Amino acid sequence: MNEKAVLAAAQMLSVLLAGGSIVVGALYAGPEILVRRPLPPGQETLVVVVEHFFPVWPFLFGVTGIAALVCALRRRAVITGHGLIIGAWAFYGLCLIIAPLRSVPPTPILVGIISLFIVVAANIGAIRLWAALGVK
Repeated sequence: MNEKAVLAAAQMLSVLLAGGSIVVGALYAGPEILVRRPLPPGQETLVVVVEHFFPVWPFLFGVTGIAALVCALRRRAVITGHGLIIGAWAFYGLCLIIAPLRSVPPTPILVGIISLFIVVAANIGAIRLWAALGVK
């Protein structure tokens, strides 16, 4: 096995996952039309309620993505970087999944399921890969 090639592939995977978080953060920092369709009058999702405190999503996705990107490029604390991304996406996914509990009519939960299971699972896989390679 070519260890340099495997490390380069693991680094590329981490950079792509971190880049995805950065892009989502940038989209949330932009015009609202880029991230959500207008809801019926009187209906709010939990994501919007959380956003009323301050711009949580650009900060959360942007900061965790940049931290993970720096960790991946330096090949140091990569597991911590992916852990930060997992925390951000798990929080976002849970907000989208539990949102229908307080909205009438219920809002769709597909994006929450994607966030919670696919993005979190991909980052858990990256953590496992880096751990197997002996990088912390």
